Amino acid sequence: MTTPYTPPSPDEKEAYVRELFDRIARDYDAVNRVMSAGQWERWHRTFVELTAFRPGACVLDVACGTGDLSLLAAAQVGRDGRVIGIDLSEGMLEVGRARVAAGPYRDTVTLQQGNAMALAFEDASFDGATMGWAMRNVASIPKTLSEIFRVLKPGGRFVCLEASRPESRIVRQGFFLYWKTLLPLIDRVFLKTGEAKVRPYTYLSRSLDHYPTARELVRMFGEAGFAVTGYETLMMGTVAIHHGQKRGA
Repeated sequence: MTTPYTPPSPDEKEAYVRELFDRIARDYDAVNRVMSAGQWERWHRTFVELTAFRPGACVLDVACGTGDLSLLAAAQVGRDGRVIGIDLSEGMLEVGRARVAAGPYRDTVTLQQGNAMALAFEDASFDGATMGWAMRNVASIPKTLSEIFRVLKPGGRFVCLEASRPESRIVRQGFFLYWKTLLPLIDRVFLKTGEAKVRPYTYLSRSLDHYPTARELVRMFGEAGFAVTGYETLMMGTVAIHHGQKRGA
């Protein structure tokens, strides 16, 4: 008999997420590309169009994982710019640092351990910020948005790429059937964690259960202080890119 899955409580979530991503770090990028049905790069191209970071800018990549968005930002800001990525998981950072070291932006990108809800940077430190596939993993979305807003300079832009709950009832039912069937199977068949307390892909399959809709999240951006907000959805609403700008001085 399979042990029923119990999601982490808000108090447990930080430690749970850290352990989860440490466990799957080595295969994380490959699994994502398979799960996205070949759309991973297309989503990221759209994301880059919305960030529009300028050469020489200083960018913070929150919950950077293995550095996908950090490297995309580095390509925009160039060698005169700077990108700092922070993440809870040392396992993900280790993979990301190897990627950075093997590429042309080793002097532009720095990846370090950090907490999205308690950013270790002074107010108004960054020209822009990014976050990819991680907002649903934080214990408090309002606290995370507040911290990102705090460290942005006036006029700074935050862009968030994340899975989303489709508004269409038909699409939502089909998506959740796929999402909640395939991902737990990875735990049971490949990771052999079907009975463990920390089941990485079972957790990820449930991570949208109480996540805000795209419309609710853009409202939360505004509540955090962002003056110019918006979003667009991809893949029939199963992926959303939200953006907000801190009002200029």
